[in-house]
Amino acid sequence: MRRAFLLMLLLSLLQGALAYAALGSSPSNFGTAPVRQGARALATAGAGGTAVYTVSQSTLDSGTVVREYMNAEGVVFAVSWNGPALPDLRTLLGDKFAVLTSTAAKRPKAGHSQLAVEQQDVVIVSGGHMRAYAGHAWIPGTLPAGFDTSVIE
Repeated sequence: MRRAFLLMLLLSLLQGALAYAALGSSPSNFGTAPVRQGARALATAGAGGTAVYTVSQSTLDSGTVVREYMNAEGVVFAVSWNGPALPDLRTLLGDKFAVLTSTAAKRPKAGHSQLAVEQQDVVIVSGGHMRAYAGHAWIPGTLPAGFDTSVIE
């Protein structure tokens, strides 16, 4: 009995250690191996062609696709999700999750399937219905120079 209790405690601690904030820090770990889509250069050929951001794509067990946009230092400045289930937004949004929950708490519940937050330090758009969720978020102050937010898939 004691071993079972210690095992459950250890597993719960490991689970918390595996999930770390994405938006504004390192990429998330959803327990799946991310599929690197490669670098997408914003710079034109005249600027040396170096990539100013990369996109990491993960497909969760639920079938939801999560994309994390990282700058050259590996810091996530934007995220997006699309699929049949919401990803763990607490993990994906990191400390910006509190902004989402406080905004959602102020809204009437009936008839609203989309939530949009636009603040100086974060933009979050989330919407959908059962089996069809989508959203994206970014931190305006961390976007690479010339990054167009309309390219966030």
